Amino acid sequence: SVGRRVGLGLSIYCEQAAHGTSVYSGWGIPMVPGHEQAGARLTPDGGLELRIGAHSHGQGLETTLAQVAHEILGVPVARTRLVHGDTAMTPYSTGSWGSRVMVMAGGAVATACRELADRALAIGAHLLQAEPVNCRFAAGRVIGPTGDVSLEEIARTWYRRPQDLAPDVNPGGLEVTAGYKPQRDSGTFSYAAHAVVVAVDPDLGAVEILDYVIVEDGGVLVNPLVVDGQICGGLAQGIGTALYEEMAFDDRGQPLATTFADYLLPGAAEVPDPRIDHMETPSPYTQFGVKGIGEGGAIAPPAALANAINDALGPLGVEMLRSPMSQRRIVEAVLAARHRTAVGARAAA
Repeated sequence: SVGRRVGLGLSIYCEQAAHGTSVYSGWGIPMVPGHEQAGARLTPDGGLELRIGAHSHGQGLETTLAQVAHEILGVPVARTRLVHGDTAMTPYSTGSWGSRVMVMAGGAVATACRELADRALAIGAHLLQAEPVNCRFAAGRVIGPTGDVSLEEIARTWYRRPQDLAPDVNPGGLEVTAGYKPQRDSGTFSYAAHAVVVAVDPDLGAVEILDYVIVEDGGVLVNPLVVDGQICGGLAQGIGTALYEEMAFDDRGQPLATTFADYLLPGAAEVPDPRIDHMETPSPYTQFGVKGIGEGGAIAPPAALANAINDALGPLGVEMLRSPMSQRRIVEAVLAARHRTAVGARAAA
């Protein structure tokens, strides 16, 4: 035994996300998404209902889209309800994929909420007996020259006391469906660098991750905690890709990994607590400067871990080029390298 060997691995990447019409039409893809729509409706009690066709599959849209709406309308996040994922009940969408939802659906929600604020401004100005041009909307209130009125009061009047409004005040009501398309729809570009230190046992093939650092640039982060969760979950997936997960088949095409006893997944003991640092370069073409970051955590770990393992085992003549870099494959590579060394020594003698 030569003892455990320590190696350092780095990887960097650029993730294109939120691809638009120009990208997919240029690639000749049959389904070409170019925009997104969202619905925004004030409820009679002054709450807010948002509707989007994309689905939240764990990336926290219920929170982040409510934050976008709060930024514009001032409605508390706790009083905002998201209806999503069923285009029978929402505006049409091609769905949640390609790290697109925060850019596309977030932009559509912002657009719909701005139009809703304009409609609320017209009603609020009427209640304040002022001209809309002399009023402004801020923090959930319409503010006029002599007073202000809340969204709750505006909604209550529109739904339950329409007799207090002139017939020509906001005939469109307090429900808006609006669409959004980025100024330049070639996509957003997120970046990251991953660095990992591993210890590899050449005799056992065991790999221990000693330290893991991620520096990420996902543009303006609407909810940093949600982004950290996305990155940590992606890291776990990337570790599985690099070291454990494999769908093997026999020579007749029959699957050999039909249970989790055969298809190995990383557990809590195999996934480190990474150190994460966020840079923030706003996108110049999207609402709020956001970028897509959905696949960010999972892209880099296989390359970083392969580089670290090869750094550790390089002096032994080992280079791992196939994932997963399982214990068996590492041991086989080490034994093959030792055999080559022994054959070369005998030939030299």
